[in-house]
Amino acid sequence: MAKNLGRILVIDDDEAFGSMVADVLSQKGHEVVRHTDPLVALESVQKGPFAAAVVDLVMPAMGGLELADQIKARSPDTQVVILTGQADVGSAIESIQRGVFDFLRKDSLELPVLERTIGKAVERSDLIRQNRELLAQLSESNHHLLALHELGTVLAGEPHLDLLLGKVVRAAKQISKAETGRVILLGATPNSGFVIQLSVGDQAATIQGARLQPSEGLAALALETGEAINLQWAAGHPRFSPRCDEMPTRLPGFLCAPLSHGSVRGALMVAGRSSGGFSPQDQDALKSLGRQAAVAIENARAHERSLNFFTHISEILVSVLESMDIFYKGHSRRVAALADTISRRVGLGDTERRDIHFGALLHDIGKIQLDHAVLSSTGMASKAVLQHMRAHPTLGLEILRPITILEGILPTIHGHHERWDGAGYPLGVRGELIPLGARIVAIADSFDAMTWSTPYKVGRTIDDALAEMEACSGSQFDPTLTTVFVTALREHGRPT
Repeated sequence: MAKNLGRILVIDDDEAFGSMVADVLSQKGHEVVRHTDPLVALESVQKGPFAAAVVDLVMPAMGGLELADQIKARSPDTQVVILTGQADVGSAIESIQRGVFDFLRKDSLELPVLERTIGKAVERSDLIRQNRELLAQLSESNHHLLALHELGTVLAGEPHLDLLLGKVVRAAKQISKAETGRVILLGATPNSGFVIQLSVGDQAATIQGARLQPSEGLAALALETGEAINLQWAAGHPRFSPRCDEMPTRLPGFLCAPLSHGSVRGALMVAGRSSGGFSPQDQDALKSLGRQAAVAIENARAHERSLNFFTHISEILVSVLESMDIFYKGHSRRVAALADTISRRVGLGDTERRDIHFGALLHDIGKIQLDHAVLSSTGMASKAVLQHMRAHPTLGLEILRPITILEGILPTIHGHHERWDGAGYPLGVRGELIPLGARIVAIADSFDAMTWSTPYKVGRTIDDALAEMEACSGSQFDPTLTTVFVTALREHGRPT
């Protein structure tokens, strides 16, 4: 039997002539569908595409040119060849103008000419289809590249591991048009297997903590080979493990990319696509996303380790300070809470808010280098003592400067006794030249000092202290931040 060269539709109300054309084309290896009724022929086009259509120009139910338009509207790749028993130059010209592939006369039709014409029509149809598919693939690749480029910046800028992993899963599902997605981070076990240390995404909680034996799981296979795995159905693979590879979808398609960078070991998975599986472009895109995600995860882990160190060393320093400044026990933590009240309301990002919080927590750290007798004195401070006390912002700066991870809080510590009108210390700068964190801590520090009782003074009420803050707004304190602070405390009370 001859090879199938393409589906051909033959429409001619002359049944004998249509049968002859259909037989000739069938003998050449084409799959031929023949109709005498144009409306029935259009139903056939609706059910499946044809490479070419041979159409009689004059038929009772519908003219050939109108039928050609209807066919092209339903199947743009179909090439229409018009056959006519009438020599009509006008019809031939109109046929060409309307995108008809060729125009042949029935009365002088040579079968070899018909065969060659149909062969060329099929070739053009195939070429148009291939070009369209190529353009679609190129468009999809460009979409993937653009999405990956934009995601690179987003992922690199996310310091929090839980938020980062959520973004990675959403990005993977969006890029691949998948129904479900999941990212897992793996840790080694003594028997050379893996344990799922962390899982984020669809039904992620059900697999967290699962232990995988050596050579178990598609996620582990992707990690071992360094290549993405693209399957129609994951469950049929010999390495499939329901403990890590089962995805909550009934749609076909499973794609798994490795996560490997530094100490990061894991996999990024998507599954279920309504179009019936994932393309090679999807596979490449997920692998690229996996590479970006692994680097971002390693960075986020490093950030969390640094933040833990940051927090631990801050707590140690505050404890040392409180053991010396006995009259202001808890002052540093109260000032940090009050500073948070302002920083939450002025639209700052997480990093800025964190730096201001720790700057507030350590704002008085320079006092650990002051004379202990000065800190514990209950008498009136002399001019010399006050001058000695005023050194603590600069001393704090010098103490913490060698610790690189704390550099973001140094401007807050150094400037928290500057005044909006420029009459503060140690530099005497004014207005917005004072770092924002320092302006916030100045408000929080002064309020806590006014409302806290010591052996030599009784603290003011909150209302009295807020009234004093308003009176000093625009001179001692940033007026905008003062309004934010006073409004917050009057509406919600002092933070606990």
